[in-house]
Amino acid sequence: MSWGIRITIVYTGFVMLISSLVFISSTNKSELVAKDYYAQELKYQDRIDAIENETHLKSSIQYELKANEIILAFPDVINDKTFTGEIIFFRPSDSSKDKKFKLTFNENGKQSIKRSQLAKGLYKMCITWSSNNKTFYKERIITI
Repeated sequence: MSWGIRITIVYTGFVMLISSLVFISSTNKSELVAKDYYAQELKYQDRIDAIENETHLKSSIQYELKANEIILAFPDVINDKTFTGEIIFFRPSDSSKDKKFKLTFNENGKQSIKRSQLAKGLYKMCITWSSNNKTFYKERIITI
């Protein structure tokens, strides 16, 4: 076999390899953590302050994973009239499975979220709340 044929085979193989890599990378779905990711990054100091506020609480929001539900327990310290908040279940592998719930607790300071509302898999549970003009933030990794 002559050098010309060998060079042609190597060059053709290289072109096919690069073409297949371009095709695979163009069909691969890549998502940002959030649609407004860059705007959120500009406000990240607020998140750091909220995390710091949560670490200084005597008792924080607790959660328990049960067979059919996720139970959130709110200590008496944050059960006041100014309390507002939300919980986001962020699915890193598929943003279409993200879920957001408003924090509403009963007279016992508990809230129940049915596990059937979430697809099975790994989630980042992000809890944000405000009480007495202070913002708090807590996140945990859970598996449904």
